[in-house]
Amino acid sequence: MNQAAIIAVGTELLFGTTINTNASHISRCLHELGIGVLAHYVVGDNPKRLRRMLEVAFEEADIVIATGGLGPTQDDLTKEIIAEFMGSPLEYDELAKQYLEDRMASLGRTSYTPNNLKQVYLPKDCTPFYNQAGTAPGFALESQGRLAIALPGPPREMERMMIDSVIPYLTGRSSQTLYSQMLLFRHLGESALETALLPLIDGQSDPTIATYAKQGECMVRITSLRESADEAKAAVQHMVLCAKELVDAYCLDNLGQHYPEDIPVMDVPAWDE
Repeated sequence: MNQAAIIAVGTELLFGTTINTNASHISRCLHELGIGVLAHYVVGDNPKRLRRMLEVAFEEADIVIATGGLGPTQDDLTKEIIAEFMGSPLEYDELAKQYLEDRMASLGRTSYTPNNLKQVYLPKDCTPFYNQAGTAPGFALESQGRLAIALPGPPREMERMMIDSVIPYLTGRSSQTLYSQMLLFRHLGESALETALLPLIDGQSDPTIATYAKQGECMVRITSLRESADEAKAAVQHMVLCAKELVDAYCLDNLGQHYPEDIPVMDVPAWDE
């Protein structure tokens, strides 16, 4: 398993009242594990649309990570929809109940509303991820070659669960390692940079080269996916040397010895309109 999709669940995300920072954090974590992210999706608290989104995500990805919708209220339905989609009924989890009571006690609450008990039911045969920073547990559930992971929506809870549970769970499941390196260029537009790098970009397979434009500068990301970290790193470093041979004078590593007027003129436009 090495292709993932991320689904952020919550109508507040569609309203724009909450920014979806969870997707970028999860993507960075997956990247470090050598798991590629194919897509980010956002869906409201709607069971029918979430079920459809799972179908769409699993059309290409073999791992789908959902955040949000695990709480105690009636519109928190992510767990129920994933369990139904994966064909796994919900079951009472005694340890989840203990975590809930301990969390409430740590907050000074001697009682809680009955709807909180909704959180102590988890899909049968799942791997529970007990919440160290909140009340709603997450889980991983695998069926027929597909892996669904559910995480709480609050970023602090999600990030803690990624560190404590998800990263250890996923480590070793990917048979390949991803390695990337960024190069920064100035005094050169993105179109000119891509044109200069076309001998490397055309027909590329691995490593891959991608250009990104920023205000006043451009970046190139060189990425390799290999069976070992050493192989991936060696492939990227070789491509870095090849890229620098083509546009060495514009690379930030070397700009310290140049002034703008000293930058050589290329055969392609040096600045994008």
